Amino acid sequence: MAVPVSEKKLSLEQFLELEERHPERRFKPAANGAVIEMSPGWMHGKLQLRLGKLLDNWLDAGSLPGYAVGTEPTHDLDGWLCIPDVAIQLENADPYPGVAPLLAVEIESKSNTRSELRAKAGRYLEHGTRMVWLVYPESRSLELCRPGEELQTLSGADLVEGGATLPGFRVSVNELFPPLPTGDGQRRP
Repeated sequence: MAVPVSEKKLSLEQFLELEERHPERRFKPAANGAVIEMSPGWMHGKLQLRLGKLLDNWLDAGSLPGYAVGTEPTHDLDGWLCIPDVAIQLENADPYPGVAPLLAVEIESKSNTRSELRAKAGRYLEHGTRMVWLVYPESRSLELCRPGEELQTLSGADLVEGGATLPGFRVSVNELFPPLPTGDGQRRP
């Protein structure tokens, strides 16, 4: 569950100072700039790792030279602090880039709603992000957001295609999620 820490927008320096004062806690800016304390669960972390690995393997194949994948990189976009769960950004970006990530991935947790995630996606797109994935673990679905396009809801065998943003990237939504255990000890997509 998310706990509000600050209703007012913090600067990058104030946010980093807050993190430094409380290294045992985890903070994230909301779409409106307020700061909340996060407590993501096991599945959130597992999915974050899985998506990061999938994107990193794609980048390692030489698919998009000059770009790298990271988990929870802090961006300062004209005073809006954002920390996507997973992002693809320029490889030599500053430690706290002032440039929007190429791809931002936000994974739903108990601390946010679909409308909050969609608001955050809108902020990413306003700041120049070319593609946003909103990932919903419970329904094993994804909303794909691109500037100037309708939001696309994908699930199951639907394909997530990178288009001009991630040329050649193509994966089914099922592949984004860990296999589900079955009653007989096997796993299924």
